[in-house]
Amino acid sequence: MLPLPQELQSQLDALIAHGIGRGKVFSKKISTRVRGRSQFDAALTLARQIKAHAPHCRVIFTVYEMKHLGRDAIELTAPADHLTAHGLVLKMLARPLPGLHDPSGPGRMLFGFFAAMAET
Repeated sequence: MLPLPQELQSQLDALIAHGIGRGKVFSKKISTRVRGRSQFDAALTLARQIKAHAPHCRVIFTVYEMKHLGRDAIELTAPADHLTAHGLVLKMLARPLPGLHDPSGPGRMLFGFFAAMAET
């Protein structure tokens, strides 16, 4: 089976269908060889700022799928750990782990398993 092509519009449509306003979506088509991720970094910064101004509110950082967090195990787990450390909730819309990320217990182990599989 061939992998599905990454089509930005279908990902944007999925985010909007989940109630995320277009003004809160950060996107940029980049090559897998590019290391800088300015839009991703901007989204993280905004999420941290929102949490700082409303510490009692749950701030959810949503990505279409896990692989948008990074390209290998370290790049995948670092942003998830960063979000957790800042009191932010990670949500993924598509496979392999749709839903809210549980950074403890079985959720952490399952996330680590799929992050390791990303290396292969």
